[in-house]
Amino acid sequence: MSNISKVYLSRYSINGLSPTSTYQEIENILVLLKKNLTVYDRSNNIVIESAKELLEYVDNGHKLDDVLFDASNNDLMLYQEYLKMFEKVISPYVGYHDTQEIVNIITNQEDQIQDRHFSRHYGYISPDTYTWPNIDNKLLTHSWSNTLNLNSEFISQYHTNSRQFIEWSKLNYEYIDFHYDIESTLHTVKQGTYLDYKNLFSHAMNTLNQAFHEISNDSNQNEQDLGVISRISGQLDRTLTCTRQRKNKVKWDFIHPISNESEEINCEYHFKINWTDQGLGLHKKKKVRIYFGLKSYNDIERKQFKLAHMGKHL
Repeated sequence: MSNISKVYLSRYSINGLSPTSTYQEIENILVLLKKNLTVYDRSNNIVIESAKELLEYVDNGHKLDDVLFDASNNDLMLYQEYLKMFEKVISPYVGYHDTQEIVNIITNQEDQIQDRHFSRHYGYISPDTYTWPNIDNKLLTHSWSNTLNLNSEFISQYHTNSRQFIEWSKLNYEYIDFHYDIESTLHTVKQGTYLDYKNLFSHAMNTLNQAFHEISNDSNQNEQDLGVISRISGQLDRTLTCTRQRKNKVKWDFIHPISNESEEINCEYHFKINWTDQGLGLHKKKKVRIYFGLKSYNDIERKQFKLAHMGKHL
């Protein structure tokens, strides 16, 4: 799995710390930071990197190191404890770039959009503030979920054709197994083209990808899981109705993840798309659907998403 996103930590990622911060306040800041960063462990294609001089970077005439010393009231033992607390959280992520190099990487990537590369770089921020100077908010992220949302929006906005739309989606949505012919289904829509639904398609895939860790592992709980998936869609953006096919059961061939042999998967579960991205309602004979399977395997811990079709109602 290639790394399609990097999230950078710098002095600007540490919010709420001041020379008057108490031990409890500093501990709370670091507990929250560690909690948010740990969630990124869910993804194999997103990397966290900390500026190599995070503690030594001078911001407004002060280093983070100096702020911690002032907060310790010149108590050397307490100051050293603060340093250990920070290093325990930050050290696993320390990279080779300094803060200014990271700022350049994040800002200059917008010049590469014309090259149509899908490799996104973001500055990490505390969830309640935007503190990186001279960087647009769309290049700042506060959580694993938010990073995936930003990636999803980028794919929808900047892909050049249906092939690239699927290629980039496969890179980003690592917890979805895409049918080998999924691209062709995009062109089955009966009103407009897939471009009229690209935001909704991206939103649906983003929802499935983020729901992977939230749904059950029980093969008998698929229908209940649909409610979880629909709820997550609403948390991420707009709520998508998620249901099963009442008739005309649909099945697709996928490659078994262990044996590599072909297997037929029931993909009756689907999102209902009854409008375009612009909110234009669709005639009942022109509705759009996103069909997927929920497949359990004895030798795989988590239930698998099998994305089969994004196009006309079947």
